[in-house]
Amino acid sequence: MSDLKESGVRIGVIACTIMKRELDRLLQNMPEITEIIYLEVALHCYPQKMKEAIKEQISSIKEKVDVVFLGYGYCQSLKGIEDELDISVIMPQMDDCIQILLTPQKYASEIRKEVGTWFMTPGWAEAGAEMVIKETHADRVVKYGKNPLEIAKRLFVHYRRGLFIDTGIGDNEYFIEKAHEFCEIFNLRFDKTDGTSAILEQNLEMTKKIAVSRKAKLLNGPKGEADHGL
Repeated sequence: MSDLKESGVRIGVIACTIMKRELDRLLQNMPEITEIIYLEVALHCYPQKMKEAIKEQISSIKEKVDVVFLGYGYCQSLKGIEDELDISVIMPQMDDCIQILLTPQKYASEIRKEVGTWFMTPGWAEAGAEMVIKETHADRVVKYGKNPLEIAKRLFVHYRRGLFIDTGIGDNEYFIEKAHEFCEIFNLRFDKTDGTSAILEQNLEMTKKIAVSRKAKLLNGPKGEADHGL
């Protein structure tokens, strides 16, 4: 860590607020992080808008940092975004934040147990029914005088289980209560499992290594091509 700090590397982080608590726990021990931007939840409901917003934020900090870490999965529109940018960008190569905080293997295992599973990390549990309204685009019915929650419930009938993922951030009583409230609203069976921050940690570690490598190239020789992805 001291070598990294002395090398003067600067890392920017742009992430979804849904993973803010998990990331904040990791970033507090990383003095190399000089820029942190959390974007609003549910941007993934509008994939192209999300991609444009992320690229805009990257452009706003790219002169201030050596590498950018994206706290996102592919979320329907971000796969290959690294190749569209002129700065090194690292992001977990996974479909979404659920796989990042649960692992793809455990995600698949839980789906085998119950196909109709709605996954809830602490951030998702806190977002609650409003997230489902956005996910199903039920908010569009307001202009017709209809109740978006009732529409969301109708579109949610194929779900049977609400699975809360304990990611180790604490305040479990609060988040479990939120998860229970969600399950009651949508008539789901409540279940609970343990998540992990290991994937975030691994990707942040790789981000640090690439930042040091890129800094060394800039200081010691001709500017090389940016390192992209994992």
